[in-house]
Amino acid sequence: MSLPSSEFTRQLPASVRKQLLVARIAVERVEFVQAVEQFRDSVQPAHMVRKALSGSVLGSLNPANSLLRLLDFTRSHPYVGSLMGSVVSLLLRKRLARSVFTRLLKMGLIGGAMYGIRQFLSKERALNRS
Repeated sequence: MSLPSSEFTRQLPASVRKQLLVARIAVERVEFVQAVEQFRDSVQPAHMVRKALSGSVLGSLNPANSLLRLLDFTRSHPYVGSLMGSVVSLLLRKRLARSVFTRLLKMGLIGGAMYGIRQFLSKERALNRS
């Protein structure tokens, strides 16, 4: 019959328990340093831009693929979404910035609609030629 871990550790001498704790602390310290290094590498601006642009803008101009890449990027970098939310709320508080932001948003919507219409019409022409 196996003993529960608490009963097992009570039976160990204090010096062995101390060594186990020191080893556990060392392992956790190494894991923490590795996590910090990975985070530091992923936060560098060049890496962020490369990851944001890889496959979405440079690879293809498919809007659905671009949106999925952007969502994947924001999932791996959650602070980007909170920063963007803060920037948008700050812009919406200022009157001049709000008017510029709404104009840019309208231009983006019009540009997206024109792109969608162009794609639809080009597919339509390709079907008519066939």
